[in-house]
Amino acid sequence: MFGTRDRRRAVVVRCVVAMALTLMTALAGVGRATAAAERGPRDITQDYFYVPLHSQEPYTSDALGLEFAYDGPPRNAELTVDAAGIDGVAVVASGADGCRPRMPSFTCSKQLHPDSKGWNTQELKLRPAAGARAGDSGSLSYTLKPEGLPAVQGSLTVIAGRPELRVSEGAARRTTAVGETFGVPIVIRNTGDVPARGVVLLIEGTADLSAATRHSNCRYAEDADTVQCLLPDAVIAPGETMRVKPVLRVRSSRAALAERLSYGAWSFRSSGRHPGPPCCVDDPDPGLTPGQGTPLSLTPDPTGGKGMTFTTTPEPTEVKVPVRNTADIEAIGAALRGNVGTTHRIRIGYRNNGPAVTGEIRTVFIAPPGTEVVRAPYDPEAEEEMADQVCRTKNRGRSYTCSQYSGVGQKVFYEFTLHTTSDDTRSGCVSVSARTGASGPGGTRVKDTERSNDTAPVQVAENGTVSCALPEEDGSGVGSWAVGTGIAALAGSALLVAGHRRRKASRSGPTPTPRWLTRFEREL
Repeated sequence: MFGTRDRRRAVVVRCVVAMALTLMTALAGVGRATAAAERGPRDITQDYFYVPLHSQEPYTSDALGLEFAYDGPPRNAELTVDAAGIDGVAVVASGADGCRPRMPSFTCSKQLHPDSKGWNTQELKLRPAAGARAGDSGSLSYTLKPEGLPAVQGSLTVIAGRPELRVSEGAARRTTAVGETFGVPIVIRNTGDVPARGVVLLIEGTADLSAATRHSNCRYAEDADTVQCLLPDAVIAPGETMRVKPVLRVRSSRAALAERLSYGAWSFRSSGRHPGPPCCVDDPDPGLTPGQGTPLSLTPDPTGGKGMTFTTTPEPTEVKVPVRNTADIEAIGAALRGNVGTTHRIRIGYRNNGPAVTGEIRTVFIAPPGTEVVRAPYDPEAEEEMADQVCRTKNRGRSYTCSQYSGVGQKVFYEFTLHTTSDDTRSGCVSVSARTGASGPGGTRVKDTERSNDTAPVQVAENGTVSCALPEEDGSGVGSWAVGTGIAALAGSALLVAGHRRRKASRSGPTPTPRWLTRFEREL
């Protein structure tokens, strides 16, 4: 009996040991698979770093970022920098995150994080060496050694001085026809003290402009309103002025009206991933599609840019593109039925039937004489001042003026609550008008092709008389006035659009923010 029990125990022990070994083997396999799947850091540092010899300009920095892409778990690492190769060119003066540089070599402790948590960057501040002259250059080498992973080696060229590319400012354009193709000449001048070796072009436009020709050394967004062009072999010497050939061709769409485009040029591979342009052009967005046409190139400008005005900062220049177009703006009224003392919720507004995407569309609502407004559109997130509210009134609620931008085919509604105060059956009125294609003087005006639908009644009874004028203010001495002549325009209010509220950030109108700048602001 005891012998049998011992044998059983031995079998159980062997089984437990076998299971433990199997589990350990499986876990080891998982560990090996995880280690195999984990990628070590990759060097993504810029190829060139220019040490400014003069005052700093926008997007010009004395901070060099040694950058690494990494997709693994947090890990300690050591970064060794060899600065012997830049002796006489530049000096590593300081470093961020507790790194204390000294010439000619030094080591920094660093922790790597997944890219989703931010960039893995070691910032070093550089200044020109004593006696350095424009064009002097040397090589800065570095080695990143992460714990448990292979070392990563890299180097970049450090150059004393800096190319500063400026572009010709676009002249005012004549008004073009819908669908017309036109040229946008781009001239580039190097106002810096060293050559620009390689050039980046970034062209962006509003949604209703597109590239008419797609060049093979450019990449395009699906709607072609963003163009990134790389000319890595182009060289612009200090003081030299070059012209982009062939001339960029742009076409307006059926909905175009007050369009804008911008363009800028920067030295290739000189900024890394931040802080400014051409931050995202050196490494083109994989979502962009290369063109197939003749590649863009640079040729010396025969006049040397004589008579042209150039930008004074690295910022892109902007060109206004007015387009001759029309739009039918249709008023949307409402109806309410009920006895005196009843309350009614109504929605009034408009629809832009196109074809043009207009500027602000102003809606004026005059309440029926036998009612009073007890609730108007209200944005609780707006400022307390009336100017920040959805709709404004200046005559004790007798009329409201609302304003908004909208797309073609889009309906915009404003919700009001009315209380009937008398048996007056005259109707109220909704009146709409498109102001211009752009705010301020010189905005592109849009012609309304169907003026008969610019007003609509807010009916209280069948066949009631429509009232589109306000009665005299009791005791004020202000006479009655017609819609469109005495109503103050609303500028910059938050509005309800197609059932949802736009935030205050949308009030600036349809002018696009350059995408590089949007990215830059996020990165800051």
